[in-house]
Amino acid sequence: MSLYVLLFFILIAAIIWLVSFILEHVQTVTITWGTWGSYAINTTHLLLLFIIAFSLFYIFIWLLKSLFNIKKNLRDYQQNRKTLRARQTLTQGLIAFISGHWVESEALLLRHVNDAETPLLNYLAAAQAAHMQENYDNRDQYLKKATEKGNGAQVAIAVSQAQMQLSSQQIEQARATLVHLLELSPNHLYATQLLAKVYYQQEDWKLLIELLPKLKQQNLLKQKVHSKFEASALKGIFQLTALKKQPEALQLLWNKLPQSTQKKPQAILNYTDALLTAGDAQLAEKTILNNLNKHWDTSLVEYFGKMEHVNLDQSIQQAQNWLVQQDNSPELLFCLARLYRKNKQWEKSYPFYESGLNRMPNTECYLEFAELLTQLKDQENAMICYQKGLKYCVTKKGETLSLKSKVASK
Repeated sequence: MSLYVLLFFILIAAIIWLVSFILEHVQTVTITWGTWGSYAINTTHLLLLFIIAFSLFYIFIWLLKSLFNIKKNLRDYQQNRKTLRARQTLTQGLIAFISGHWVESEALLLRHVNDAETPLLNYLAAAQAAHMQENYDNRDQYLKKATEKGNGAQVAIAVSQAQMQLSSQQIEQARATLVHLLELSPNHLYATQLLAKVYYQQEDWKLLIELLPKLKQQNLLKQKVHSKFEASALKGIFQLTALKKQPEALQLLWNKLPQSTQKKPQAILNYTDALLTAGDAQLAEKTILNNLNKHWDTSLVEYFGKMEHVNLDQSIQQAQNWLVQQDNSPELLFCLARLYRKNKQWEKSYPFYESGLNRMPNTECYLEFAELLTQLKDQENAMICYQKGLKYCVTKKGETLSLKSKVASK
């Protein structure tokens, strides 16, 4: 308790005691003024005079204090007016921004920024307004001032800056901003998500692959986007490694991937394609076979029919073995058609193309079958196949492929 408060309570107690004493001893008091005479007064009147004198004394003290504080009060009044004006222009500037009046918004937000209660908000909003006008120099200048004004708000400012840089395709600047942001806040989820998008746009597949597990764990990307990033990153890093002609490096890279990724058909295809580029066709074929024997997948079957093979006869025999259990698979029929065609067994390739196309129209296979028929001098059926293929390309509606003649066995 302060000294002033203590004195105030003592004074109040004294007044209460004095009032009680006077009321209990009401009488006439004679006041003598030296040689000037004397004056008789009732104690009740004396009490009244005391109260009036005390009130006048209090008013005098209050006026005296007000006179001493008048400069401060005037300064506070002026500051309050400036603050109110700054608050009003901030509101007007934000309304103009939302309405799409970027130039007006920028001017309003900066008009009384020095008197604003939260200049950080003024500068951030002004930066956004300048960004919408594609005035990036002003934008960066406002962001710099926001950093100076916003103690402890560096992360928020950096996020805003990175977003604007990305939207204006300033990818390298956005990357630098996000890297700095993650140094300030290593577990910032949104910054991690934005950095993944930057790596994707820059095709920095190595760093993107390192970031993908964290993105998956925190569920930072939609499944469709995550799959897209993962497929592109794997394909990119595999191809870069394959160009070095080092299959062992590809194997090491593949073995480091999570088991869940190794089971994905697209990842297997990217890996196999890279192995072929690196010159290891045997491992590529073995990879496809092992995965197909474990988990049947039509995209892997299609790839098996198109890829180069170390021993075509063995590959054909493997596909024939699959046909026992997958006789209704048009992808397997096309696979066998292509394998027999590669092996120059035209008469065996022919029925697989025809049967597969009657089960599932396929643009590539229409063309391949037409080329095979042309090679076999069966121009009439080749034209039918070309026509069916062209019609399917336009309408996406398949029709029964009824050929007019059969190719004689060679």
